[in-house]
Amino acid sequence: MKTITPWESHRAHTDTPLSTESEFRMSTTSETTSHLASEAPPAAGPQNAGAAAAAALRLRRLFAITVFAALLGLGITLSFGYADHNPQPHGVRIAVAATPAVRAHLAAGLQRAQPGAFDIVAVGSPHAATRSVRSQSTAGALIVPASGPTTVVTAGAEGLNQKLALTKALTAASSAIHRPAEPADVAPLAAGDSSGLSSFVFGLGLLIPSVIGSVGIFLLGRGLRLWWRVAAGILFALLAAGGVVLATDTILGALTGSGAALLGIAFLGALSFVLFIAALQSVVGLPGTLLAAIAFVFVGNAISGGSVPIGFLPGGFRQVAPWLPNNAIVRGVRDVVYFNGHDLGHPLLVLALWPTVALVILLAVDLLHASERRRAPHLAEDIYSTPAIVHAARRLRTGRPLSRTASGSASSTA
Repeated sequence: MKTITPWESHRAHTDTPLSTESEFRMSTTSETTSHLASEAPPAAGPQNAGAAAAAALRLRRLFAITVFAALLGLGITLSFGYADHNPQPHGVRIAVAATPAVRAHLAAGLQRAQPGAFDIVAVGSPHAATRSVRSQSTAGALIVPASGPTTVVTAGAEGLNQKLALTKALTAASSAIHRPAEPADVAPLAAGDSSGLSSFVFGLGLLIPSVIGSVGIFLLGRGLRLWWRVAAGILFALLAAGGVVLATDTILGALTGSGAALLGIAFLGALSFVLFIAALQSVVGLPGTLLAAIAFVFVGNAISGGSVPIGFLPGGFRQVAPWLPNNAIVRGVRDVVYFNGHDLGHPLLVLALWPTVALVILLAVDLLHASERRRAPHLAEDIYSTPAIVHAARRLRTGRPLSRTASGSASSTA
């Protein structure tokens, strides 16, 4: 009986005309190589090239935002440094209760010592001089009686830098007429606010959450009608106002005795910030937040008057500061806490003006949205998500309502 070997069995089943074992091994190797080749990663094609390009774009954006953040730090440092690095008085008003001859002598001496630093205001009595400082119509006063020491009147609540500068200048002026000087602070700082910076912190506690919160409100509400964002902004302003008053009044005891007035100022301040940011976002999209941050953080916070009085800021900043909400908050807080609201009119005007302008802008954008909805009611969410500047540019270019494709690209750009 013939024994069949495995080799012969393989040949019988495969019916392959292999004559030698080496040929079989060559065939097996070829099959294995072909199988491995089928499992090898595919060669780079259009899809892989697109993925690589997307990854490269993400890396460029990553490093771009890193550089941008560093430049923001440089900008903030320059803004604060320019405002605060060398505070000097510029046209600071000083009331002088003295005879005309003494007043003229003092004015000439101050002008020689610091040209343009002070403006002398003549008053008829020591009481009028003191009242002018209490009402903030002047920054300080010098009372020169017929004999004896003079009195240097200041308001510590207006800031320690201003108090020290006025005391130094008016004491030197008294020495020039051979009189000793006695200080009198008609609005001293409270024990819980000994540095005088609590009003600055009060404003900062409204500004930073307003900028951050406005980003969240925009991202979560940009597919909704604008008035929902306005409602969220009003609720935020109420909560933020309650928080800063609770912190500075009840918890820290730094700004006390005027809780209701502080709450009103805080609400108007937060509302000014968050609504104006929302208005800019409705016009240009998320980049509107950066524009507002430049106005309120880079510039407004540096010249708020919390760390350096307005009269001691460099040119340009002195003229802009009184019309920004940052300074209006600081002035309003100091007015109600230390000066019985004597000079509250201008801060309230500014804090009412900014939300009003913001609401006018938001109303105009909402009317634009309404016009777009009438043309394409099925695209309401895309219309709300698209910045007004994109709507306006498209109308000028084509005169057609927003299309699905245009909306998607506009929303991604915003």
